[in-house]
Amino acid sequence: MDRNIPETHFSAVELGVYDGCSFVVTTERESIASTPVSYKLQCSSPSKLEPEQAASIDPSRLPSNLIVIDSVFSGKGRRAETDFAGVVIEPLFRKLNVQHQFVKTSSPHSIRDIASSLDAKSQYTILFLSGDTSISEFVNHLPSSHSNISIVPFPMGTGNAWATSLKLTDPAVILSQFLKGSLQTHQFPLYKATFANGLSIKFFIILSLGFHANLLHLCEEHEYQQMGVERFRIASQRILDSYALNSHVSIPNTLQGSYSYFVLINTTHLEPTYIPSPQSDPLNPPLHVLAYESSLSQSEFRKRLMNGYLNTLKTDIQEKGTIYKALPDSFEVYISDNPEERHKFELCCDGQLLNLLDLNPSPDHTVSFKIETCTSPSLLVLC
Repeated sequence: MDRNIPETHFSAVELGVYDGCSFVVTTERESIASTPVSYKLQCSSPSKLEPEQAASIDPSRLPSNLIVIDSVFSGKGRRAETDFAGVVIEPLFRKLNVQHQFVKTSSPHSIRDIASSLDAKSQYTILFLSGDTSISEFVNHLPSSHSNISIVPFPMGTGNAWATSLKLTDPAVILSQFLKGSLQTHQFPLYKATFANGLSIKFFIILSLGFHANLLHLCEEHEYQQMGVERFRIASQRILDSYALNSHVSIPNTLQGSYSYFVLINTTHLEPTYIPSPQSDPLNPPLHVLAYESSLSQSEFRKRLMNGYLNTLKTDIQEKGTIYKALPDSFEVYISDNPEERHKFELCCDGQLLNLLDLNPSPDHTVSFKIETCTSPSLLVLC
């Protein structure tokens, strides 16, 4: 046998029975943990299934005002075989006669347009086939008074920090749980960052300075765009080799120092196997700060970054050179660095990339921003 031929892994998830047909989604992967390479929706006789497997689908129990948003450029994009919406959801909903609106993004403004068009007095359930950034963009363009939206995240991005932290990892399983009504409804916290020029951004995953923000900014450059996940490793090495990773950051009564890595984080995971913040809870405050002091050697800094692949949930990772603690509901962050080193002011807020120098009213103004727990819009997640 040729050892160079990758082993293919197939998994089958039963969605339920409707009108004499048991719907099953088969997912093909090159390995158990890898990104799907194809989806197939199949119909089989329910008599072939064990009785407890053959749960009926009752379309009348599904939410009204159902919207499916497919952010088609998220992750590796969509090919015919990996188009979960086109291969699975759309044909299934047609067979079930499920009334819904289907939005396939066609421009950078598609998500903000649908968010801003929603009636603040109506109730909606949104199936989001996307990465984290698309959901964040949606949240930031909702009417501020909206309190009738439930989100079901399907992890179709690169990192999928939020969905993974909510234990939503397999699109077929998520759809099955949604159809069977086994997903639970939860409120989730939103945080607002307000900058010196008055701009405010809501976030629910991460706000970062230093290494993490530098990495996301660098990966936006054209040479990295076609590399997939590999771009993060290559860009990381470039940053470690050529950036001064010593941002001077302070939060009054909480911390003050020089840091290579500084994040405000609300999720346990940033990737399916990467757990930088074991004590975070995506469904409950508080935010945590995780910062690595710049006094750490490069090898020790690398080691602590990589510890995210070894961490287990609920553990305390505080140690000398690592700041890790819960934060109050409201606080301010100050940055005191030389403006000529623009990379020290690069910021990432749930995938939105900014530079704090561009948000300052004048060169003489102190570079700072305020973080507070948000009360509106009040949103729900099904997980």
